[in-house]
Amino acid sequence: MKGLYMSCSKNCHCSDMCTNKPFRKDKKIKAVKTKRCGWGAISLEPLEKGDFIIEYVGEVINDATCEQRLWDMKRRGDKNFYMCEISKDFTIDATFKGNTSRFLNHSCDPNCKLEKWQVDGETRVGVFASRSIQVGEHLTYDYRYSSCIEKLLSCNQLWLTMI
Repeated sequence: MKGLYMSCSKNCHCSDMCTNKPFRKDKKIKAVKTKRCGWGAISLEPLEKGDFIIEYVGEVINDATCEQRLWDMKRRGDKNFYMCEISKDFTIDATFKGNTSRFLNHSCDPNCKLEKWQVDGETRVGVFASRSIQVGEHLTYDYRYSSCIEKLLSCNQLWLTMI
């Protein structure tokens, strides 16, 4: 995620048509079981490039807690985790508290991107369409692995959950 966008505040005097308040209304998406990677999320309505889809929500944890949880998951043999790093020191963990956004899978050629926004004094992470998306299409974003795991597996942009 690059940069930080600023949203109009609750005190904005623009009409309801203000285009600088993306976190007001989620698009219709649904979690679905996939053949290759557990759970995924699909769009239930057509989306245009730039559309706000959903907020990535969960528990905000520090590095030490994140590291401990990852080790705990590894010891349990968990294959999936639902974490999104929002800064050098903080991560959103959607494992225990979250919404459908946690089911977006990875792609090296994603149709969504994550953006950090400042909204009424707090940092929030939104999922936005990076291109037009059709009804029923899987929603993906680049998890930004240092080396893309998909290339290692030669999966030709199939969707994978984080391992």
